[in-house]
Amino acid sequence: MAVPFTHLNVKSHYSLLESTIRIGDYLAAVKAGGGTAAALTDRGNMFGAVDFYLAAKAQDIKPILGCEVSYVAGSCLSKPDKKARKAMLPGSEDDDEHRAFSLVLLASNAEGYRSLCRLVTKSYSDGLYMGRPRADRELLAKHSEGLIALTSSIRGEVPYHFARGRPEKAEVAAEFLKKTYGDNLFFELQESGLPEQSAANGAIVDLADRWGMPLVATACAHMMKPEGRMSLEAMMCIQLGRNLNVFDEAASASSNLTGYYLKSPDEMAAQFAWRPDAVANTQLVADRCKFSFKLKDDQGRPIYHIPQFTTPGGESAEDFMQQQAEEGLKERFEERIFAKPRAAPDWEEKKKTYEARLDDELKMIARTGFSGYFLIVSDFIKHAKAQGIPVGPGRGSGAGSLVAYALKITDVDPIPLNLLFERFINPERVSMPDFDVDFCQERRGEVIAYVVDKYGKDCVSQIVTFGKLLARSVIKDAGRVLGLTFQEMDVITKLIPETLGITLEDAFKKEVRLKEMEEQNPTLQRLFEIARTLEGLNRNAGIHAAGIVITNKPLTEYCPLMVGKENEAVVQYDKDYAEKIGLVKFDFLGLKTLTVIDNAVKFIRRGPKADFHLSEIDFDDKGVYELLASGDTDGVFQLESSGMKDLCSRVMPNSLEDITAINALYRPGPLESGMVDDFINRKHGRVAVEYTLPQLEEILRETYGVIVYQEQVMRVARVLAGYSLGEADILRRAMGKKKPEEMAKQKGKFIEGCIKNNVPPDKADFIFELLSKFAAYGFNKSHSAAYGVLSFQTAYLKRYYPAQFMAALMATEINDTDKLSQYVADARTRGIQVLPPHINESLKSFSVQGRDIRFGLEAVKGVGGVAVEALIAERDKAGPFKSLVDFCKRVTLRKVNKKVIESLIAAGAFDTIAEENRATLFESLEAVMKYAAGHQEQQDLGQVSMFDDFRATDLNFQENTDALFTRVQDWPESKKLQEEKRIVGFFVSGHPLEKFSKLVKDFIHGDITVLSEDFDKRKAAFKPRPKQLDEMGRPVWDREGRNHGKYDTVTAAIVSSVREITTKKGDRMAFLELEDERSKIEAVAFPEAYGTLNAMIARSVKECMPCIITGQIDLNEEGAKIFLRGMDSIEDFQAKRVRQVVFKIPQEKAKKPDLARLREVLLKHRGKVGVVLELDGRLDAAAGGTQFFARHQLPAELSVNPTAEMAREVNALFGESVVKFV
Repeated sequence: MAVPFTHLNVKSHYSLLESTIRIGDYLAAVKAGGGTAAALTDRGNMFGAVDFYLAAKAQDIKPILGCEVSYVAGSCLSKPDKKARKAMLPGSEDDDEHRAFSLVLLASNAEGYRSLCRLVTKSYSDGLYMGRPRADRELLAKHSEGLIALTSSIRGEVPYHFARGRPEKAEVAAEFLKKTYGDNLFFELQESGLPEQSAANGAIVDLADRWGMPLVATACAHMMKPEGRMSLEAMMCIQLGRNLNVFDEAASASSNLTGYYLKSPDEMAAQFAWRPDAVANTQLVADRCKFSFKLKDDQGRPIYHIPQFTTPGGESAEDFMQQQAEEGLKERFEERIFAKPRAAPDWEEKKKTYEARLDDELKMIARTGFSGYFLIVSDFIKHAKAQGIPVGPGRGSGAGSLVAYALKITDVDPIPLNLLFERFINPERVSMPDFDVDFCQERRGEVIAYVVDKYGKDCVSQIVTFGKLLARSVIKDAGRVLGLTFQEMDVITKLIPETLGITLEDAFKKEVRLKEMEEQNPTLQRLFEIARTLEGLNRNAGIHAAGIVITNKPLTEYCPLMVGKENEAVVQYDKDYAEKIGLVKFDFLGLKTLTVIDNAVKFIRRGPKADFHLSEIDFDDKGVYELLASGDTDGVFQLESSGMKDLCSRVMPNSLEDITAINALYRPGPLESGMVDDFINRKHGRVAVEYTLPQLEEILRETYGVIVYQEQVMRVARVLAGYSLGEADILRRAMGKKKPEEMAKQKGKFIEGCIKNNVPPDKADFIFELLSKFAAYGFNKSHSAAYGVLSFQTAYLKRYYPAQFMAALMATEINDTDKLSQYVADARTRGIQVLPPHINESLKSFSVQGRDIRFGLEAVKGVGGVAVEALIAERDKAGPFKSLVDFCKRVTLRKVNKKVIESLIAAGAFDTIAEENRATLFESLEAVMKYAAGHQEQQDLGQVSMFDDFRATDLNFQENTDALFTRVQDWPESKKLQEEKRIVGFFVSGHPLEKFSKLVKDFIHGDITVLSEDFDKRKAAFKPRPKQLDEMGRPVWDREGRNHGKYDTVTAAIVSSVREITTKKGDRMAFLELEDERSKIEAVAFPEAYGTLNAMIARSVKECMPCIITGQIDLNEEGAKIFLRGMDSIEDFQAKRVRQVVFKIPQEKAKKPDLARLREVLLKHRGKVGVVLELDGRLDAAAGGTQFFARHQLPAELSVNPTAEMAREVNALFGESVVKFV
């Protein structure tokens, strides 16, 4: 029989890179050892408390919730300075003030749980240092009620001092703990194998016996078994950024981690046979711990800690919501979108349909107790709209609620779209609804601030999320700590299939080469052993992108909090576990598209249409659908990826329903199953639309007989099998989870219901299997429809107001140079000029000038908001700037400093008003600013001249400032472009590739955008062949694309950046960013290629030199990249291929002086390519004489090097394009 023992000090993977223990494994071991209780004491946090609690309850094990907190003897508010940090190093004596000690605390009851929540929260909010939360003795004393304390491992204050031979300090620490926790203090013993711990144990026992204090034995487990030591060490190396081999040497062969594993009760009894009371006391502690969450009320309904909504008249939430919803629906009926239905003869019948649906939903909401929730959401959305903050039309299943539509929570009418309320709130299986609300990204914080102000700072928080060590990432992390090179890890990660959520186990089943590599390479055996142990464990804590918890009492009554980077409060339980204990999440999402739409509408109202309202657009507009069908969807919400462009051009949407379907279909399941092709072929009549039963036509007609939406599954179950919509939602969930026992139960019920409705059993069986198949792929139509509205709205703006829309896009993406480059290129293809920054015409952000877009001043690097506001204020006050001197005299030079002005010069902002060229302005700026500063100083001192009462124009007087300028030759075009790129992030006045675009189009496979789109098509269409590896062990791909990962390519680009690294073997390689006029792509130059091409690469970066790139295009999990093989400047590339240069010159321009100058140009560019002169004209032009054509081969000594510079000089000589390369 197992010795009675309870683990009281165990760390799980929620201790973030400090433990490899999974909660399920831990509890299984406890159960196997006959245990009836277990504690979780993660270090510094309670992230896993609810997960552990529910899992233990499911195993019939008593959960004991705790935490190993860190505290300092001084104040946790005090941060150690450099001297104090040095004193904290191991072996130092002078470290008591700031050294963080450990203490294990366990919640004995509800008050103990709240004390622990408050203490852990304060450790973050007051004591966070170097990423570690810390309390202090004052906080420990303040929040001690209901807590049991254990003195912890060698990190504890008492054992720490004992181990270092300082018994006086140890006893002082023990006195404090005894005073704080009284009879709930236990002196902790461990047998970890550390000599220091053994030394401390003897002193601890002696003190406990002298004071009559109880002992308790713990394992302080960080891993399940001793064999897991290597994986635990690797995990710690990931945390520390160290190499495992170095770590091994430092730890020595004995390793200080070996003893920190989950020992069995028998092992604990054997280790502490010399003090059996320490083992027995673990049961005493377990018996004292009686905390349980109260999750349900007396009627068995879930308890939610949601604020009570205060109604204006004191009426109930249900009555107030009914009044608001009924009034809101009447207001909706008056909107333009109902103009056609109102004019129809059956309007009164349709109204009754709406009113009946509204009444049904209101009753259901009241019955489930969620009226207050709806009113809270409605309230903060109304506030946002009242403040002019853009709010999305809806998101998620909440768009299926007519009550939400009536309350203005959503702007999607669910009835014509056949959206189902029961998909949002299921009366058959009640759970808290979850409205996801999109707000303008720039003003989302204002809505959150409103909620904080209304409900209290202590009652509003964000929610934690956890990054995990998933298949690819764990290979990379483990590979790094083992010292593998990038190439070695790249080979392995590329063999892991690109399936969402794939595990290493699944990857090994699908890719036999992984197993072969493991069997043949000892290092990879070690890698995969570590990776398998660590896979799926938590790596780091983050913050949910949108989730906000609002409670009726301070949050620490229910849970602990951490703090984010911006010092924001964050609930320590993730969204699912937070909901389990009754916390209610509201999603406040920041959506850039709403900001884009808002800015575009403002531009439109200032320009072409002052009374423009997006709510009045026609969703049947053919021009919009033509735009979508063309694939011209850059900037269109949800539809701008290359895959979406391709899908739009194939579907050719002509209705909002088609856009809704596109949003639902573009996912791996439908794309891989053939659903998408089936949908397209049926839509275009290539395949007949058929229905298994006539009853299905009404349900599936909108998707041409293909089951696309989850709502369709629910409606089929209701129509054929007599399910209620609530029961149908349960069926949908069961089909999605594929649990055999539940599926068998549902199948029997479905077939029985069908038979009652006269559906033949064989067809009922067929339809059930069909529903089961498509339920896995079916998408939430409510969400897709709501986002379809945004897709249409953005497409409408792009179609009819392209300049305003593109300017709004650029303003929103002002800090993303990749996106800016893409949108600038798109605007130019539409004939919209993107004008460079202009000191007199640019606003703070991008703006519209006529049909063109003007670059914003704040987008210029080095020009901050303060400087922009200062110069715009001066410009508004005293009019446009007349010159650089005038500018410097008028602006406040403390705010608009030299760096700011240099950036503006380099960006070309002064080009139209400056006295001199850019190079001269740069050279002379210091002198100009000194002069301007003197002028300002005189004004500040009140010094005046006899002319100050007159304007310069009145006196016809001008200052002579010529002497301020040191004139130098202007920068060459390449230098100007390079400076623009450096300052603005992309090329404003042109792109280095522009002048070569016609020249290279016949030599390249396509630009970067085309290559990436072509690649995506190959990827979607083809599967890899196994067993094909190159000399480096990477997959080989054929040119036909049957293996979609790699194929040869040639493109034209410049190298915009380069990052060089040294391989493990000491060779140099580099990662490059290539860009053309429309897009960017990553490139990799392995050592052999880099050794040959590094000079060309450096020149392309320095001079913005366009190059022809040859290599292989490849795909990894981050996207497409090119492996470089060759690179040549376009001019050199051109020179190698040009066989002849032809000058086609009109006869009237072939004058002797011009031909003489032509000879000089040819001699200047002497080379090996022959030149032909073609003359075209008439013998007597004045009299309309005979047309003639003459062709002359010029002498060999006039052969040329066919460069673009030569062509430019010749064309400039004759005033038109006369040069042709053959």
